[in-house]
Amino acid sequence: MPARPLARPGLWGAMTLIFASAAAVWHSARAGQEEAAVFVEPAELARRDDLIGKRVVVDDRIRFFQFHQRSGYDELYLRRTPIPFRLPPELRPDTPPRSPAVSVQGRLVREESRLYVDVTSLDLQSSDLERLDKAVGSLPARDFANRKAWASWALKRASDFQDEPLRRRAEAVEAEALRIEAEAKRVGVDAPREWLDLAQEARRRKVAEPAPSALAHRAFRAMLADATAPDDLKRLREEIERFFPEAPNDQAASSAPNLAAWVEKYVADPAGAYKEAPAPARKALDRRLWVDATVKLLESQVAGDLASSLKLVDQAEKLVPERPELIPKLVEKAEALARRDLRSLRLDEVKAVGSLLKDRTGRADSALEFYRDWLSAQRGRLAETDAEGRVTLAARYEELLHDDQSARELLERAWKIAPGAPVVADAFRLRGYRRVGENWTKDAPAAEAAAPGSAASSDQSLIGKTPEEVRAILATRPTSQSFVGTKGRLVQQWMFLDTRQRRLVNFLHRPGEPRPRVVSDYFLPR
Repeated sequence: MPARPLARPGLWGAMTLIFASAAAVWHSARAGQEEAAVFVEPAELARRDDLIGKRVVVDDRIRFFQFHQRSGYDELYLRRTPIPFRLPPELRPDTPPRSPAVSVQGRLVREESRLYVDVTSLDLQSSDLERLDKAVGSLPARDFANRKAWASWALKRASDFQDEPLRRRAEAVEAEALRIEAEAKRVGVDAPREWLDLAQEARRRKVAEPAPSALAHRAFRAMLADATAPDDLKRLREEIERFFPEAPNDQAASSAPNLAAWVEKYVADPAGAYKEAPAPARKALDRRLWVDATVKLLESQVAGDLASSLKLVDQAEKLVPERPELIPKLVEKAEALARRDLRSLRLDEVKAVGSLLKDRTGRADSALEFYRDWLSAQRGRLAETDAEGRVTLAARYEELLHDDQSARELLERAWKIAPGAPVVADAFRLRGYRRVGENWTKDAPAAEAAAPGSAASSDQSLIGKTPEEVRAILATRPTSQSFVGTKGRLVQQWMFLDTRQRRLVNFLHRPGEPRPRVVSDYFLPR
């Protein structure tokens, strides 16, 4: 640090300066022969007994020079220690100097119960802010290590002395040192990882924001651009969450005002734009970073197994609601994955994919096309002698496509393969058919079979009604009830008797529906 000697007026002052300089040279030469002086924080002088008898150097701000009648200003008191510094005659000023700080060298001694420092030299210093600016200004442009050291020195003194201007300047120097160090690592083997390590170190050192976060954004963006494997993306998102713990749940940040004005700059220079952006925009950019990592992770995971892919759509809606365009992309990828092995899909997987196409993307036609393709694939797998498989597939056509015609074709083929088979006969009866010779026929619906003008002809259509609605329409209870179940289908049949005919109303319990509903309603003669 540059020295500034004590000023004395006139010839006596000049003589004193000469003696002081000579004394300093003598003390320095003797110090070289003896032990080196120990640099000590002012507060340590009173706490460390091991320093007693040793030469120390203390850098602090001046509290006051103590004046005594016979010896003048013979003691110096500093701001951060109560220990007096005893000045030899050659270092005593005529008047207290105006310098705010001083670097003092001397020997710590104990006399009786009191501690003193017998001063051998002292250098008056300019203000801490001036010292910091002068020191940093003399450093080479790429010297980040000494910038960090000076910033640390200034931050300690700013904290001790509650010096806000010094703190702000020290933080700026520290941020500049961080930027220079990051630039020096641009050509490293893994520059993004080194940038992130620097950002994490800066966080641990409590470097003022937004410098650490800006550097972290630079690192994370570079890492995100290179990551493709799901495991790598998952680890990267976890690192983002550790650095920005609020980002995963801060959905409101995405609506920060004027965010669009910063996004273009951010894409070109993540660190630079982040440092310039106001606090709300920075929070939004934190959220955006996490969302982008999550989107890329979900898109990579949807290429795995179908069951996991189907769950990802729900996750996407919960995790990143600000990206609604992601849902159709995930559904499209899930459908493509399902179509790779269409023949081996289970019914629940088919329904899940169809539901996504219809409900999440509004593509009902695509859902029906997917069902139709899957049913066609299943039909192609049937052996020529597989009657039971055709009965099962008939139910699938009805359930997925409401295609009664294809269902009947399958049942008729099953009857030809296995005439008289109970499983095929039950399937026909469940659908309101009755056997006539070797064939199966369906009677006309009740509304058509009733004679014109009869009570039945004025009844409302029962198709699609629940049991409660049927009772309300017919205003009577069924004469008898029966249940028939086969291949996962449960049919509840109500029979109403009168003098000439029987009325049969069949309810189907469909999976996922809370109440059964009428699927057929017809008359048979008694």
